[in-house]
Amino acid sequence: MRLLRRTLVAVLSLAAVLTAAPPAGAATNPYTPTEVCGSGYRIISSLPAKTDGGSKWGGVYLLYKSGGYNCVVTIKWSFIGVATDTFAGLNRDSEDSSQNIHDRGNFKYYAVVRGYAPQCISYAGWVGDKTGDAGTTAVAVSGWGWCD
Repeated sequence: MRLLRRTLVAVLSLAAVLTAAPPAGAATNPYTPTEVCGSGYRIISSLPAKTDGGSKWGGVYLLYKSGGYNCVVTIKWSFIGVATDTFAGLNRDSEDSSQNIHDRGNFKYYAVVRGYAPQCISYAGWVGDKTGDAGTTAVAVSGWGWCD
């Protein structure tokens, strides 16, 4: 049973990375999700941040570390090296938003949050084309899951 679970986790992790891979020919961000989150974290889910028109401007990754710790990182695939409105959020309680944590700012490469989350979570991220709220935004929002 343990071997089956490990194999399933490995397959799902690979699928998550492949679904949020940058578009071919895109500039390369020098940072990776595991590098940004730190030692012990592994990717368990990911989503591409898309504009209303379907353009993919970044990847939003959920990483897990033993002990109930999560990390959410939004890696920019567009506007790399340019400070634009970028967001990463870890939602820890669907009814009490004060329990949710986020990182938002005008960042050049990524936004990241880390936090303890022993219950069900959701995650989100975005990449904007300008600083602040003006302009177009590419967004990714997960459903609730990853419950212990």
